[in-house]
Amino acid sequence: MNTTYLSLEIKRIVRSPQFTIFTIGMPVAMFLLFGSIFGKLIAPNGLPADVQTMINLAAYGASGGALFTGTRVAQERTDGWQRQLRLTPMRGPGYLVVKIISAMAVALPVLVVVFAAGLATGVEMSAAQWGLVLVSLWLGTLPFAVLGLAIGLFGKGDTVGAVTGALMMPLGMLGGLWIPLYVLPDWMATLAHFFPTFWLGRVGLEPLAHAGGMGLAVLVLAGWLVVPALIVVRRFRLDTARL
Repeated sequence: MNTTYLSLEIKRIVRSPQFTIFTIGMPVAMFLLFGSIFGKLIAPNGLPADVQTMINLAAYGASGGALFTGTRVAQERTDGWQRQLRLTPMRGPGYLVVKIISAMAVALPVLVVVFAAGLATGVEMSAAQWGLVLVSLWLGTLPFAVLGLAIGLFGKGDTVGAVTGALMMPLGMLGGLWIPLYVLPDWMATLAHFFPTFWLGRVGLEPLAHAGGMGLAVLVLAGWLVVPALIVVRRFRLDTARL
């Protein structure tokens, strides 16, 4: 893996205005809005609603940040960047690893900023809990990084951004990250279990709620990791074979 290319890739992403406005700004704004609406409630799992809202919106922002890195992959495919790779020492696996790591690197500051907003507005957790939730959510975004890469390898540069944006709405709303499931109809709470964002939220809440089912959540997210990864490998091989 070329560390210089990885460093340039991360710098290029974080310097983008879209990264600051949408990837970080939107989940923070949503947390401030929904936190003010639900913050005085107590969730059925016993957690204050502001804690659960912060974790859910941090999960939403991190998963979205990881997914949106696929737009750059699609643009590079459109611009013929993969052809240029054949003229460099970097090979296909290294390129894919760089993209996944850069997606994970994008997710981390989103989590940190949303957590900072939670701390500033009075969300209370122990130092150990802050750390556990942060690490759990960050590791849980790996399937979304690979899924974003898969979308980028199939789409075109001028359409993938819109497709990913449209995908984030059901992932956030129906996955139970925008509005707490306990205030929604039962059928929506059941439907949420089919979305990976629901399980990401469960992983983030487990260090606090201890509701059980952590093994199932990890297993589901692992499935969402392995299947897109197999698709990515096959698609990339087909793409490079045609170059």
